[in-house]
Amino acid sequence: MNTVFNNRRHPVREVIGQSLLLGSLIAAVIYGGGWHPATEFWTVLVKGSAIGLMALFVLVAMQSFNHFVLFLALSVSVSGDVFLAIQGEASFMRGLLAFAAAHFLFIVLFVKNRMHIQDVSSLRIRLAALLWVAAAISAFFLYPELGDLLVPTMVYTGILILMATTALFSKFPIKLLGVGVILFVISDATLGAQKFLTVPDYANYIIWGCYYLAQLLITFAVILTDDRPTHYGGYRFD
Repeated sequence: MNTVFNNRRHPVREVIGQSLLLGSLIAAVIYGGGWHPATEFWTVLVKGSAIGLMALFVLVAMQSFNHFVLFLALSVSVSGDVFLAIQGEASFMRGLLAFAAAHFLFIVLFVKNRMHIQDVSSLRIRLAALLWVAAAISAFFLYPELGDLLVPTMVYTGILILMATTALFSKFPIKLLGVGVILFVISDATLGAQKFLTVPDYANYIIWGCYYLAQLLITFAVILTDDRPTHYGGYRFD
């Protein structure tokens, strides 16, 4: 595994960080494959560990305020994962609120690192517009099924797409972050369809796979984009 920290960082911390990331990947595969005891405790533990260990990886790699905000966003996402792993309408709403809070932190991160308006490419603008159109189409089909969850679902959708838009307009590499936030939208859209419509059983794999890869790509996009000159050990994708 390539070094993702500053070259001057102690090798022990390097190994710890890489071990945490590897543990996160293992937990994600175990949860996605359902290879754990079918109890609520183990479901919560394994699911929470996937992003939880990723957050600890960021904590070990932390070198800037951007990394700190990323750590907070991932940590809040863990609580959302835990709530969604628990059965019940109340837990679903708590999960929705937790992820809304995580998206708000991502928005803060991306707005802080926004590009100058003249540097925003037409590709980024088209992708953002496409996400808003897709969200409107999804809302049209889901509207009759939402019932009492209409307002919170629409508010959450708006926050999600705003997060994706600010990500696309940020300085972070679109090859990582752009793909990451689009996968996040796909995951949440599939989760919404599963919640309110009839979808095939394999939708669970789409939801989890897209979600985990989204968080991983967002994490790499922020961690591997270093504001310091490259002779200090920073990695760049631009």
